[in-house]
Amino acid sequence: AETAEGDIVPGVARPRWQFQLSGLVFSIIRRTPLYGKIKASAFAKMRVSTESTGVDWDAEVAALQDVCVDASLAAVKQEAGESFVTPAYYRRAFHAYDDGNLCWEHACHQPLVSRAVGARNLPGLPAEDGDANFRGAFERELLALLPADAPCRQPGAAIVDLGCGTGISTRRLLDAFPGAASCVGVDLSPHMVAVGRALLDREEGASDPRLKLALGDAARLGDVPDGSVDLVSLCLVLHELPGSATDDILSEAARALKPGGHLAIFEMDPASPGFLRARSNPWVFAALRSTEPYLDDYFWDVAPLLRCRLQERGLEVLGKRLIESNKHQVVVARRV
Repeated sequence: AETAEGDIVPGVARPRWQFQLSGLVFSIIRRTPLYGKIKASAFAKMRVSTESTGVDWDAEVAALQDVCVDASLAAVKQEAGESFVTPAYYRRAFHAYDDGNLCWEHACHQPLVSRAVGARNLPGLPAEDGDANFRGAFERELLALLPADAPCRQPGAAIVDLGCGTGISTRRLLDAFPGAASCVGVDLSPHMVAVGRALLDREEGASDPRLKLALGDAARLGDVPDGSVDLVSLCLVLHELPGSATDDILSEAARALKPGGHLAIFEMDPASPGFLRARSNPWVFAALRSTEPYLDDYFWDVAPLLRCRLQERGLEVLGKRLIESNKHQVVVARRV
């Protein structure tokens, strides 16, 4: 399918009063029993969508129960060291889970739900291929926007995947850049990292020493030297962050990148046709916000000023493309 190329509009973020009706609806709903019903409904719909891709939900979750033990968490945390601290913004409900990303339930569901996300965003394609097509669109546009001589295309490249979850995006990055010497996924959830490692161990032919998942804070990559990385990726991460955390992570990405290295962002595009329709309906948008605590920050502050944020950190935007979902963008920037 064709993609639409566009630019990130610089300037002042859109005033929140334009969308205050959806904010009012959401603030009212959040204080009523209806909020819990909306979260439960969102989860039920996601499970149905997941199973439509051919997933046996109960069987796949059951197969991971041997990982969901204290010893798995302890091993991941020990590697991170005593200096690792979970940021306060991360200790809250996400995606209809009261414990957010810091629970076994969400970690076991994440690789399953990922398939539903692709199927729901690309409804015209076979559901079972949804995730591959959705994430594949990111990789396709990333490769199209990168220059032919990009350092990450060269043998021996170093790649870092920030906010990797259970490592789906990390594994796919290594497939997209097979000459890389290392591809490291970093996530704040020890549960996600533990499940992701188990899935890697169980995949046939997946024991690649270049691939690693680690517990860590994307805003404080203490063991990554300045100017040592060729490609930093943020795949569906920014909309789950408060604006201040986004700024910290973009600064850290810029620090870690080599001059001439690249930052790749795959994310919602609030200005896209799909999300403009959603934002025009206060009930629909209120439901979307019910499981995304920092969506306001992203839609009204981060996304409209993304180019400015990148430029302030010495990251020159090379281009932006809208994928087939009509709701998601790929942005690539170069470290100057």
